[in-house]
Amino acid sequence: MALVEKPDPRKKLMLAGALDGLFILAGIGLFITTGNMMWIIGAVIVGAILSAPLLISAVRAMKEQQDASR
Repeated sequence: MALVEKPDPRKKLMLAGALDGLFILAGIGLFITTGNMMWIIGAVIVGAILSAPLLISAVRAMKEQQDASR
């Protein structure tokens, strides 16, 4: 049986941060063009919703790695 290496959970954290940043930048851009603050609030909410699964899986993987090293 071959050993399968799991992906690094830090990459998932970086991807979640990049997604959040992208949505917030889009919200700021739309705020500048329309003047409506709801774009920024909506961008933060959508970014949080979409990156939550990545954050949860990264935390689980980090915990598994920590438990395996004990």
